[in-house]
Amino acid sequence: MAALGNISLYDAQATPVAHVFSPLDHNNGRYQWRENGAASTLAAVVLELSRLPVKNGSGLEKVRVRIVLPALETITGQNSSGYTAAPRLAYSLQVTTDYIMSNRATLQQRTDLMKYNRQLNTETGYTQISDAVTLGVWPF
Repeated sequence: MAALGNISLYDAQATPVAHVFSPLDHNNGRYQWRENGAASTLAAVVLELSRLPVKNGSGLEKVRVRIVLPALETITGQNSSGYTAAPRLAYSLQVTTDYIMSNRATLQQRTDLMKYNRQLNTETGYTQISDAVTLGVWPF
């Protein structure tokens, strides 16, 4: 089993910046990491890895990977007394990937599934997917 440690991911800025995620919590098959460099825990990106139950006796296993990217309200200055309100959550963007696999699947089949998904979600992946997510332009 892989050790529970830090995860580094690059953002999509013109000059990519590495963001380090530290282990936060793990129990009942659910693991969480939180971004270290965030201004507050409210603004921190969270990664989750879970093993979820599938119908008993089905021979299936579900592994879920989730990323939550919070966006804070923009604070526009102080009141006449010099008070500036604390930031609050405006909305969150999320992505969830579920891998549903038979317990009979081979290592090669599981590796292929992971690789296909990784390629589909990279900068060199398919424009139809990228345009739908980033621009809201659908291929039909």
